[in-house]
Amino acid sequence: MKNYPKMGVKVVAPPHAGAIWRERLGSAFRTAIACTIIGCTALYGPDNVRNQIQYPSVAYVTAILIVSDATLGTTLRGSWNALCATVLVVPSTLLCFWVVGPSKFTEAGATVAVALSAFVVAIPECLPILTKRIAFAQLVIIYVGAVVRGGDAGPVSHPVHIAACTALGASGSVLALILPYPRLAVTEVKKQFQSYTENASDRSNLYLKAFLSQDKSTADDLIAQAEPFAKSGTRLIRHINRIQEGVKWERHRVRDFKKSYMKMGDRLNSIETPINGMKMALSAISSFPVGIVNDELKTYLQSEQVKQTLKLEHAKCFVPYDDAVTVPENKNQLFDKSVHPITSISPNHKNLPVFFFLSCFEQLINNSTINPKPESLNGQKTNNINVPAEESKIKETMTQWCKDRFVFALKCSVSLGFAILLGMFFDKKNGYWSGLTIAISFVEGRQPIFTVANNRIQGTAIGSVYGVLGSCLLNQMAEIRFIIILPWIVFTSMLQNSQMYGESGGIAAVIGALLILGRKNYGPPREFAIARLTEVSIGLFCMVLLEIILQPVRPATLVKRQVARCLRTLDECINQIPDFLSVNEKIKRLKSDINGLKNLIKDAKSEPSFWFLPFKASCYENTQERLSNIVDLMQIMVYNTRFITSMSQSCEGGWKELQEHIVSSLNILKETTSPCVKRLQKIALVKSNDVFDQESEGFFDLELGSQPTSEAGSKLVDTFVQHMEEVIDTIQGDEECKRKTVFHLNSLGFCIGCLVREATNVEICVKKMIRCENPDIQVEFIKKACYKNDMVNSS
Repeated sequence: MKNYPKMGVKVVAPPHAGAIWRERLGSAFRTAIACTIIGCTALYGPDNVRNQIQYPSVAYVTAILIVSDATLGTTLRGSWNALCATVLVVPSTLLCFWVVGPSKFTEAGATVAVALSAFVVAIPECLPILTKRIAFAQLVIIYVGAVVRGGDAGPVSHPVHIAACTALGASGSVLALILPYPRLAVTEVKKQFQSYTENASDRSNLYLKAFLSQDKSTADDLIAQAEPFAKSGTRLIRHINRIQEGVKWERHRVRDFKKSYMKMGDRLNSIETPINGMKMALSAISSFPVGIVNDELKTYLQSEQVKQTLKLEHAKCFVPYDDAVTVPENKNQLFDKSVHPITSISPNHKNLPVFFFLSCFEQLINNSTINPKPESLNGQKTNNINVPAEESKIKETMTQWCKDRFVFALKCSVSLGFAILLGMFFDKKNGYWSGLTIAISFVEGRQPIFTVANNRIQGTAIGSVYGVLGSCLLNQMAEIRFIIILPWIVFTSMLQNSQMYGESGGIAAVIGALLILGRKNYGPPREFAIARLTEVSIGLFCMVLLEIILQPVRPATLVKRQVARCLRTLDECINQIPDFLSVNEKIKRLKSDINGLKNLIKDAKSEPSFWFLPFKASCYENTQERLSNIVDLMQIMVYNTRFITSMSQSCEGGWKELQEHIVSSLNILKETTSPCVKRLQKIALVKSNDVFDQESEGFFDLELGSQPTSEAGSKLVDTFVQHMEEVIDTIQGDEECKRKTVFHLNSLGFCIGCLVREATNVEICVKKMIRCENPDIQVEFIKKACYKNDMVNSS
């Protein structure tokens, strides 16, 4: 083969943070505009308007909850949530005040009213969490206000004032997203998608240069250069998924919305998965330059880089659904012509990563979806649902759902009631703030409660200090002191994206200053700041206490449970092979479970360990990374198998043998990996040394005579390649069809071998996880291997 000159490594800078910084600064200014509208209305508006705005704090809290990092669509959705909360709360409080007048309300009565009302609001799953937060805040202000003001709180006017303040907050939020020009979700999604496709183009070009490198060190350098792009791409995907829901509230901006809109996650996945596959292929190539890449293919790949970049940068984020879910025709005949010579090379284990890389590259340049319309391998849709098992699973799920709903409602109810009761006992006049603080803090499910409480108390402290200092500096100019709150709003909006304070700390900081500088007639600022800080501490103490009592589970334990859940879903994916209809649904579930695992790991890292062993985040992060690789491999495996199936229509003979070969290999893959995955589920749930000693024998009493996993994977791939040669010779018909089939068969063989290896890596990660959490015992895992090899040997 011709010796090519060594390729120079051009250092490509990762995407500059300026774009993200400008976007966050824009969101901060929108928040400042919303608060300015509210402040000017409450402080300087007409008398008849100011008379209705008796509680500016409600308006500020509503605006902060709605407008932070929002688009016009998400703001409209938030305003609708505020309206729903008002419709829920105001009529019920009017009825309560009609039965029991505000003047007769005591601390105990307010506590019971808030607790019962909060329980009713928290129970329905259909209500968004933002609706519940705003409703909780309204309940606290209404009932505590009745105790504080007594007969001055009118039975009708008092709830109406709260509704007016909520309406002001929502209106200010909408105006802030319209002025000076609207920040549309459609525009933001397209802009972020464009940024992502540029990021993906840079990554894929680096991987392509690494593939064509003349030595291993150059390839490794290029792969390392792509890592910052991969991290930036992950952040962009997360941001796009967060803002795309606002598009639904801007339907008039999208022509023929129902027919042309496809979930952005599917489109992003069709780009991200092949790029991840290219990276996995490069890591499996042992030496460079790649031997089977001839001059024609090399020339084509080098010339195609610019075209590929243009295709990705002009990828559409709104595409017809029917065009997006079908396997497209090959759009580049030149690519087929270039890979023809290598398809005639006798298949071997060493060349499989090369075919896999080129297969992923083909998917990327053809802009083809990675999740085509699924069918079974023989073209018939199958239905292998075990009805009794499904009914049992549904029953178990419903039971757990009812339990979760009840626990969440009870937690909200009791913690709110307890907080306002203690808050009013400490300082009746400022009893609002203990309940209001936690009313806007609740989330469904678990959250890092100690981290959230710490961030909120720190945010409240620095916000209150800023407010007091501002009041002191402008003591003689009280009418214009609201102006100095604007830079603080911008600063704290940026602070919400920091690891130190997070969203909870940033919101607490801006509210802490707003309640001092954005209102009047609340007393001396210093005394108010101290009283409110104490009330906030009372509220957070109640929230943490109820969380510990009702859900006494450490985040680290939740991570272990989520690992076991991911393994269970993975086992279900493996057992559905080769039923691609079921596999695709299971893969979506597995991706969702892995995302949940990633979030739980992040929460567990931020929580204190107390007297427990420190959380070993690296073990779980490695497990999550390996599981993500398995998801990508399974998606690419489904794609290749579907492509081979579509090619069978052009083949005159030998298809039956090819089909039997593929089904047999996939079944061996299932039988090879499933036993270990089942046992890893049990290992991941080990709770203590005693339990481990009692049950470890059951964990490792596996099939006798089995061989190590790495050997099983190599044996499986060797068997696949050997049988593939025999089957290819029997295929008759169009030579073009035969070459494409060979191309994707090699890629499929790499997928199968890589899945076994990644399952091995998951096993290693789980073992390391157990050893780190049980350092006092000596765990001998390698008594017997987890994987069977009998079926591989018999093939």
